[in-house]
Amino acid sequence: MSAHDVRSALLAVSIPDELDAQRRAWRVVSTAHAGREPLPRRSRGLRPLLALAVLAAVVAAALSPPGRAVGDWIRDRVAGEEDAEPALARLPAAGRLLVVSDRGPWIVRRDGSKRFLGSYEDASFSPSGSFVVVTGGHRVVAVEPDGDPRWTVTRPAPVADARWAPSGFRVAYRAGDTLRVVVGNGEGDRLLAGDVAPVPPAWRPGAARNVLAYADADGRVRVVDVDTRAQLFRTPRAPGLRQLLWTADGLLVVLTETELRLHERRGGLLEGATIRAAPGHELLDAAVVAGGDLVYADFQAEPRQTTLVRASCFGAGPCRTIGPRRVFKGAGHLQDLVFSPDGRWLLAGWPEADQLLFLRSPGVQKVVAVDDVRREFDPGRPAGGSFPRLAGWCC
Repeated sequence: MSAHDVRSALLAVSIPDELDAQRRAWRVVSTAHAGREPLPRRSRGLRPLLALAVLAAVVAAALSPPGRAVGDWIRDRVAGEEDAEPALARLPAAGRLLVVSDRGPWIVRRDGSKRFLGSYEDASFSPSGSFVVVTGGHRVVAVEPDGDPRWTVTRPAPVADARWAPSGFRVAYRAGDTLRVVVGNGEGDRLLAGDVAPVPPAWRPGAARNVLAYADADGRVRVVDVDTRAQLFRTPRAPGLRQLLWTADGLLVVLTETELRLHERRGGLLEGATIRAAPGHELLDAAVVAGGDLVYADFQAEPRQTTLVRASCFGAGPCRTIGPRRVFKGAGHLQDLVFSPDGRWLLAGWPEADQLLFLRSPGVQKVVAVDDVRREFDPGRPAGGSFPRLAGWCC
């Protein structure tokens, strides 16, 4: 067991009876505070001793059942990789990173320089990274990497989840509970489907046609040829649907809260290609990389930790884990999994630690952690804001 595994296990130790323990601790502290004897202000020499006494009390409380509430606060502060970089000064691989904070989306270049794109709510790269499609309120906007807008589509209903087709000629987005498609130059906006679920659509890569997968309101995934409107196939219902992905060879990945399913080109479920979460576990996110491999995040509610697992699915064969089943484990949530363009680095967000994790793939030969992420992408706001989302690593 590595030092990181030991540290994660210690940080994730669960202590029972935390709510009652918190109440008991507060009664003890408040009673002691009310009965304290005031000290003269001029007794400065006692302050170091008092500070040491308070520190000792906090440590003792954190190690006892009444200190679970304090322990949780300390764990949130110390969870994460040690020796983390203080800022995102450089990407470990070529390409540009797209990050969406409370303030809006940012582009991060290889040398660490950053460009704020504007006050938008979501963002996604075009196929070559020449443009970014952003959404905010009722607008879909195509912007250049420096933030200059090229075209805008405005709808009566709020818009979200705009995704650019690999061909570059189509952009799909949700408007209210409908799915719409616009030509890559901003013209020809039209309705594609109604009664869709709030899940981002996914374009099939490498297809001669513009093929799109989306989720309907019943939890089924529909795959359609956008230009002819022909439905190619439909999957069974997938309760708790979270994410749609495509592998490089055209397998559809359907991620729910408890299952990861793979469907072949005609829609059939691949034999042995369903991964089910164990009781008390939840699947948070997944990412695919060239060669048929994928990585998914398996969150265990107790003791609140996430394991990143690498799996491989080839053709019509079974889906299996390869190498060490566990790629990485950390206390709290690991989410927004993104591969570098060359597939050699896996990036994950770690909200509890306020860190970004760059993991050298496939066997985690190296870990590069970046600290203070909230402040870096939302300067001027309190540190307690939302953790930024990782929207892509392109080109």
